[in-house]
Amino acid sequence: MDRFDSDEQLSYFQEEFPTDYEVKLDPRIFAKSRHYRQLYDQLINQCINYELINAHDLVAFSQIEYCVTNHEILDYDFVDICFFFVLVSLITTVFASTYLDRRLKKTRPVEEQTTEHYRMPLQGPANGRVTFSFLRNWYRLMSGPKTNADKDLRCIHAMRFLTMFCVIIGHTILFLNVFPVLNPQYIEMNYYRFITMILINGHTVIQTYFAISGFLLSVQFMDYKENQKVFHLSYFFKAIFYRYVRLTPVYAFMIFFHATLLIDVQSGPLWKHVAETEKSFCRSNWWTNILYINNYVRVEEPCLQHGWYLATDFQMFIIGLTLHMIMWRFPKSTKLLLSISVFVSYLIPGIVTYRNKFEGVVIIRPESQKYGMWFDDVYKKIYIPTHTNSGTYLAGMVAGLLYNKLKKKDLNLRQNRAFIWAWYAIVPTGALLLLSAYWFYACTMEKPAFWIAIYAAIMKNLWGVLGGILIIGSAFGVGWIARDFLCNPIFRPLGRITFCVYLCHPFILRATMGNVRQPVFLSDSTIIVYVSSTLILSYLGGALLCIVLELPVSAIQKQMLNRNKDPAFLDNTIELVHNT
Repeated sequence: MDRFDSDEQLSYFQEEFPTDYEVKLDPRIFAKSRHYRQLYDQLINQCINYELINAHDLVAFSQIEYCVTNHEILDYDFVDICFFFVLVSLITTVFASTYLDRRLKKTRPVEEQTTEHYRMPLQGPANGRVTFSFLRNWYRLMSGPKTNADKDLRCIHAMRFLTMFCVIIGHTILFLNVFPVLNPQYIEMNYYRFITMILINGHTVIQTYFAISGFLLSVQFMDYKENQKVFHLSYFFKAIFYRYVRLTPVYAFMIFFHATLLIDVQSGPLWKHVAETEKSFCRSNWWTNILYINNYVRVEEPCLQHGWYLATDFQMFIIGLTLHMIMWRFPKSTKLLLSISVFVSYLIPGIVTYRNKFEGVVIIRPESQKYGMWFDDVYKKIYIPTHTNSGTYLAGMVAGLLYNKLKKKDLNLRQNRAFIWAWYAIVPTGALLLLSAYWFYACTMEKPAFWIAIYAAIMKNLWGVLGGILIIGSAFGVGWIARDFLCNPIFRPLGRITFCVYLCHPFILRATMGNVRQPVFLSDSTIIVYVSSTLILSYLGGALLCIVLELPVSAIQKQMLNRNKDPAFLDNTIELVHNT
């Protein structure tokens, strides 16, 4: 711009103007952002408009988000040092515990020095000292079902894995769209392809986890209630406390990591956009995650954005537990209470859709994906809140109550043709639900409209009904080859580590894709490669995190329960109770 006089330079400068879709990041998020904006904002604005005017006869407002220089240095502070200390302590504890476990194995008689040593609990203080043993937790991860309920509900492990696979597909595509794309028409055309609606609208499958969680809550609560003669309100608070203790350590560890060392994992012109934002948000908003309110508070600056599910699930656990406690105290209110709850859960997403003039499905627009949906109203008001996701959780709860009732009557559902047809219709019905979103992408419809609100309520909540039918049918032997597939033992360890995989897979996405230095060319094969690598690395990382942290924490919690003689219902370490 030096070859132009000051007046001509100024003619290329465009002041900020109002738009329908505003995206503004606080300059405090990026180091020295204010400094770089003062130095280069006007110059960048003028240079960009010079190119735009000559090429397209258009002008635009631009602003520096951050700058990357050749003199980036690692600058560790007290918080980083604290995480180093926690990480080294954890690694040291795992090695020491594993070494002690091996020593204890060698003290046994020669004929007993087998791997069975790692499967059996030890007596006395030694049991606590080997809690973090890598070998012992490996065998815990690979162990078989322990109870009849575990055997009946084996399909849940497969459901967890398959849902996690779909989540990774969706998040991989979403993450790719954060970066500059060499062929944006590929993204745009997918919105007009009928078959791609299964992927574009695939975010609905997260509802499967809510259905599983609600189902297991009912099964476990009913099992506990049958062993109790007196109603005790204190169990309500104990259950919440133990669930919090069960979830939070691993969750907090990942938050701590994202707030410290994540920024040093990679580099590149786009790395700060995906890593420094995460570091800044986790340092300022970590408390919203720890309190499990991050699906309502500071949504525009999310720390571990995918943690919205954990917040919603935790809140629904409290609501579901409250309903169960009321039904336990007032048994005659069961049908009325469940009917009202289910009705309200269907009514709320319909009202939210109608009042805000939303589409009948959550449309993930390309412009929203650039900033991870942080500023998207549909995402904030319909996708992540508890009150719009309660329907599938309640459907799972009702299915759990039905399973318990059918189990007592010892009914053979394999002879019920209507149920068998319903079970086999699950997959085509689910596919039709996803494909039906095509009309909202292909057609422009006047809003608000009652039929759109009704569709939104049914579409979101019917997924929980399908999940409940699938679990009940598999538990009672319905499904033939499909059931055999869902109950395959290979899914048992894969399902158990789903929580850790869910927590760490966004880090894998950032680490493997965040260092791009040129626009990405998208194609079906490119997406397959990224999804495959993310899936494998996420499960390897999830397995490691599960063995060194999640399983030891669950073992400590189990020891606490045994010491305090608390009821089994409060033990969230039972393999099927812990959900993602």
